[in-house]
Amino acid sequence: MRFIGLDVHQKYAEGCEIGPNKEKRRFRIANTRQAWEEFAKTLDSNTRVVMEATSNAFWIHDILSGYPGQIVIANPLKTRAIAEARVKTDALDAQILAQLLAADFIPESWIPNKDEYQLRVLLHHRIRLAKIRTMLKNKIHAALIRNGIQSPWSDLFGKNGRKFLENISLPETEQIIVCSSLKLLDTVQKEMAALEADLCARAKENPNVKLLMGIPGISVLSALTILAEIGPISRFSSPKKLACYAGLVPSVHQSGKTRYTGNITKEGRSTLRWILVQCAQRAIQSKGKLRSFYLRLKEKKGHKIAIVATARKLLHIIWAVLTRQEEYMELTKNLLERKLKSLTKQAQAYVVDMNELLRVIDGIEDVSEKETQSWLFGTG
Repeated sequence: MRFIGLDVHQKYAEGCEIGPNKEKRRFRIANTRQAWEEFAKTLDSNTRVVMEATSNAFWIHDILSGYPGQIVIANPLKTRAIAEARVKTDALDAQILAQLLAADFIPESWIPNKDEYQLRVLLHHRIRLAKIRTMLKNKIHAALIRNGIQSPWSDLFGKNGRKFLENISLPETEQIIVCSSLKLLDTVQKEMAALEADLCARAKENPNVKLLMGIPGISVLSALTILAEIGPISRFSSPKKLACYAGLVPSVHQSGKTRYTGNITKEGRSTLRWILVQCAQRAIQSKGKLRSFYLRLKEKKGHKIAIVATARKLLHIIWAVLTRQEEYMELTKNLLERKLKSLTKQAQAYVVDMNELLRVIDGIEDVSEKETQSWLFGTG
């Protein structure tokens, strides 16, 4: 057997191969598709390759998995031999990975298929756009505060609020900031609307989305995010293991008869943990077991601990619903119907946009090259 460890970076990957006679060979691969395909041609059925889960590890995995040999993605949080090494270099990291693989001590990470991975990327992009939108709104609020101006409207970015922003008088520099932020905000909101329509069209085809939308606090996009982060629910034999995967379980320190529990571990999928807390914030606003659980715990330990515990409770419910493929026992049908109508409306908007895009593309085919350049570059 040949065991190959790869320490992948942005522009290259450092490699170490351990042969059948324990001989070591070090090499470096340029981080390009051509270089990886040439490397993949050297693999055979007696070769095992390991690399840590990084942002560019999955596209490399897609290339290598098309050739003979076993490709393993290691969990970087559990490869302590690398993280705690006193001497740490790229070459040594690759060697340690190869040695751990040869000893069968590699903690493997679950690898989503291409569609699941692309859905994750889209959902993460939407979350970043939402953060940019919040940042732009905060800049406008800050400009008003600096000049002692208060809005008479509760929604500063609604129809009346926008009219108010367009008519207020500010110093020149502040006016530039507000106008620039409003233009960027309109662009971000337009991109988010198009992206959300695409995501809703994908959600409509997923039966598990409807199951999760029956749980209080979970909308169509949060349901899609939760499913994309969890993957197949069959990977988790119990709700405790799923909560551990989300990093929502308390840390434990035990020695002899002494046992301490601390804050949650925050290991695993940070996006899953974040979306669950957001859903819990909404769930406690409506009557039900989740709200009662939150209020009881809040009296004893305060809001922060109570809301995290509610998020963990919500995750247990999600596990039960997905495992049994049954609707939530406290399902409110009127609320679910409103959610489904909103989902259908947004999905239809995506279909309309795609049809319009196809119509435009069909029209462009009949346009001359000179007219196309005029339209693209504004020269006509």
